[in-house]
Amino acid sequence: MNAMEGESLTLGELVAIDTLRSEVIAGARGLDRRVVWAHSCELDDPWLWLAPGELLMTIGFCVPREPEAQVRFVRELDEAGVVGAMLGERNTRLSLSEEMLAEADRRGFPLMRTQHQVPWSAVARHVAAASSSSQASQVLTLAKLYELTAASENAQELADGIARLLRIQLEVTEDQGGFAILRSSHDRRAEEKGALEVRVRAHRLTSRHAATLEIGELSHDGLSAMVLVHLKRVIEVEADRILFRASAQAEEAEAALEQLLVEERGAAASGILGKAALRHGYRVLAFAETEAPRIGKACAVRGLPVLVGRNGEAGLILAPAGVLDRVRDLLAELSVAAGASSVVKGWGDARGAVSEAMSALVDAQSSRSAWVEFEGARVAVLARSEREAREIIREVLGPLAEDNARAAMLRETLFTYLRHERSWAESSAELGIHRQTLAYRLRKVEALTARTISRTEDLAALWIAAQAWERFGPDSRSAG
Repeated sequence: MNAMEGESLTLGELVAIDTLRSEVIAGARGLDRRVVWAHSCELDDPWLWLAPGELLMTIGFCVPREPEAQVRFVRELDEAGVVGAMLGERNTRLSLSEEMLAEADRRGFPLMRTQHQVPWSAVARHVAAASSSSQASQVLTLAKLYELTAASENAQELADGIARLLRIQLEVTEDQGGFAILRSSHDRRAEEKGALEVRVRAHRLTSRHAATLEIGELSHDGLSAMVLVHLKRVIEVEADRILFRASAQAEEAEAALEQLLVEERGAAASGILGKAALRHGYRVLAFAETEAPRIGKACAVRGLPVLVGRNGEAGLILAPAGVLDRVRDLLAELSVAAGASSVVKGWGDARGAVSEAMSALVDAQSSRSAWVEFEGARVAVLARSEREAREIIREVLGPLAEDNARAAMLRETLFTYLRHERSWAESSAELGIHRQTLAYRLRKVEALTARTISRTEDLAALWIAAQAWERFGPDSRSAG
């Protein structure tokens, strides 16, 4: 028995109350289940509206007619933690299939029939009277929830505090953009304890901004309906606050970028990004123009100090070098391809960086790549001179350019990995090898070339060398 059950009735004790005129028709093995609340529901998929420990009361409108669907009905209720179902005799058209009753017996999920003259309120009163200590516990939980809401200094502190208080995981997603705006930190202690099954349920929020709350609950200790209602309200208010602020910040950033590119004035950009953007340099990223609104809002939600806008041809991000990796991760999360300019250190170079980024975006789109960096000087060498291209091959690939079986194997592994945008799964599948074998070969590549495939500069050099090899092939003068 957990803390929320208190002195609650078992289903067997509830059915034994003469005035409730109920009988068990299936699933009698589960009559020792305790019920903390009785909830009347005629909506489709009632397991979405009931919490663990609750009893479903229905006259059958939510019960499907087909046997297969009735089996699923029992399974979903049981897996949601609902303790049983009480069916009123008011609906004479309701027929329970043998398959449904057998599933209830197999699971020990009690199905009870209640005579039509018994009001659901009578059942609810008996459950409520026995569960008064549970209600007191829930009221105390609600008090702590609102105290936590008032005391939290930021959204992350609130999310983590709620997760600890209610023993849940939570994540809020902005529906239109498809990105998370708030999530509780991962609880490694729960992972270390292990083996606790977490059930995730999604709830649409009725806030001004369309958003969805996903709650991961321990299957044996889910939220009650009363706590869930208040939790959703707290999260709705926080989600609106986050998205209102993000929208305002995105508009400000877009105006600053427009001022920089059109009027060549960087005062607003400096105000948002700070002096470090010029001291350490920045890059411009280009992506599909239609993605600009959600990328701008997502960057603001994640607290990224960047400028996001558009120029009539593409969406643009001006990102200081220090946050480039975080921006790239966000674009990957949202499945948005981008082209990146070289690093520049003056506001006057912003227009040139835009041209570079858009050129790289064209390459990304034509090669179906998720990320392409502008490498104009090196690429031009390949187009101009075979001799210089072969110098690049020898300089970058080193021993991998040799004419022997081992070099050919490692070279093929590297080129396949680059061609599949560093996808372990796709590269392993094409090569017909295990992921561990792929990892071993790539470590050999790094050792022989003295380059690291996770480092942007080295990766770009390897990609250029691969393009040169694909164009010119092995050097016949060194063959044999």
